[in-house]
Amino acid sequence: MKTKHIYLDSHASTPVDQDVLSAMLPYFTEHYGNGNHKAGWKTSEALENARFQVSNFIGAKPSEITFTGGATEAINMALLGLAKANTSDRNHIITQRTEHKAVLQCVAHLKQQGYKVTMLDVDAVGRINIEDLKKSITNKTLVVAIMLINNEIGTVQPIEAIGELCKNNGAKYFCDITQGVGWYPIHLIKMNIDMAALAAHKFYGPRGVGALYIKKTNPRIATEPILLGGGQENGLRPGTHNVPAIVGLGKACELLQQNGKETFAKIRDLRDYLKKQLFTSIDGIKLNGCPENRHPANLNISIPSISGERLKELLPNVMFSTSSACSSSSPKPSHVISALGVNDEIIKSSFRLGINKYTTVEDINYVAQKIIQIVKTNH
Repeated sequence: MKTKHIYLDSHASTPVDQDVLSAMLPYFTEHYGNGNHKAGWKTSEALENARFQVSNFIGAKPSEITFTGGATEAINMALLGLAKANTSDRNHIITQRTEHKAVLQCVAHLKQQGYKVTMLDVDAVGRINIEDLKKSITNKTLVVAIMLINNEIGTVQPIEAIGELCKNNGAKYFCDITQGVGWYPIHLIKMNIDMAALAAHKFYGPRGVGALYIKKTNPRIATEPILLGGGQENGLRPGTHNVPAIVGLGKACELLQQNGKETFAKIRDLRDYLKKQLFTSIDGIKLNGCPENRHPANLNISIPSISGERLKELLPNVMFSTSSACSSSSPKPSHVISALGVNDEIIKSSFRLGINKYTTVEDINYVAQKIIQIVKTNH
């Protein structure tokens, strides 16, 4: 009998939706032109349609969307490009300890170039204290970089309050919205977000494609390209477009706009069902992250009696993560879990389960029963 494999690592990447794939396929084999002729016009039309689909979904204008190779590239383009174009005396950057490594490394790079950096602590559930931000932000602050939702523990930050503070102090607000696309009601202009990054593979689109939002309404955000080459994407992101992937990104946004609420309501129910089974059967189990302000698919937990890595070994047919995918090759403990002020045992035993729209009740029952059985056997 074939072993059943269950995928519960959807914060790292989701499967591509069949409708997304169907929309992409013609741009591999039929509409592949790239130039100022009929074949090229067809692909240009597809690019602009995708730009509209993305912008319409997140409360932006099509002209404010730049296609990228993913969220990491968009983050680099935003932060490094903003600093490169900066001619003011604003030389201060604020971020948080649990931010994505792409942001933290960009900020560290800018610190080496002379920027002053404030690293905000988070509380026991992973949220910043708005009062700390109020005390830190000044008329020298160039940008505040705080994500919408943490990719490891699923905690949602108070981004509306952050955006308002940035606006009142003349600082730019950069937000990595990747994990929130589809279920969190995002309207970038209303939220006072000046720059944002996202990636398609977090919401049933293809890997290797994303988008950068840069506000063009008053005050217009000035950035400079960090890559040089052709004039694609208004010169901000040169290089030949990955048209099939961009079409897939646009289609993924369109599908979520149509049925995202229903999809995530189902996912939240499955997450809560899994949590209930585990927490009623395992002594000492702990939830990492915020119990209320949390991504509906996320369950990051610690079981002190067994390490996350050992649990993975004993559950080889269930795919989940013991840290973020971007740092899973590193032997160092998760910087996110470490920032919560927990002890080494909690850090070592933490693991993340991420549910997607293809997860079934049968999958949840199987995983819950197996984890409970392993914990009781290895206690």
